[in-house]
Amino acid sequence: MLKSILAPEKGTWVLLCFIAFFALVVAVNTVFISTALSTHSGVVTDQPYEKGLAFNETLAAAKAQPAIDHKPSWDNGVLRWQILDQNGQPIDAEVSALLYRSVKDGSDFTVTMTPVTAGVYEAVIDLPMEGRWEAQLKALWNSSQYQTRFVFVSN
Repeated sequence: MLKSILAPEKGTWVLLCFIAFFALVVAVNTVFISTALSTHSGVVTDQPYEKGLAFNETLAAAKAQPAIDHKPSWDNGVLRWQILDQNGQPIDAEVSALLYRSVKDGSDFTVTMTPVTAGVYEAVIDLPMEGRWEAQLKALWNSSQYQTRFVFVSN
């Protein structure tokens, strides 16, 4: 009897193949949708829409920063930043660095950099893992502020 239902000349065979094909499509799409909903959303910042709307203000603030001469460096676990004003004089500031990895969330941390000599600040940092790191350096003095980003690789 089953052989007669599944005979190629019967319309039932075509109907069952059609139903099986779409059942397979629905099953595969269900797997893809559940995987997409349970993995990383792709959003890497808080309030991305609002930050996008304020992007022109962010650009204006970056252009309004004071003109300084600065040289960040990374050497054997020591993050160093030399900051001089436009006349070449050292700047006495409060300096901090936010260290993060753009490829992995959860390892971000902030350090306060201490002055070593006039205009030179450093922090000894024990990074939790090797690889490419980014430091968002920030200096505050008088009523001025300067921010920059420094990318380095730790071994």
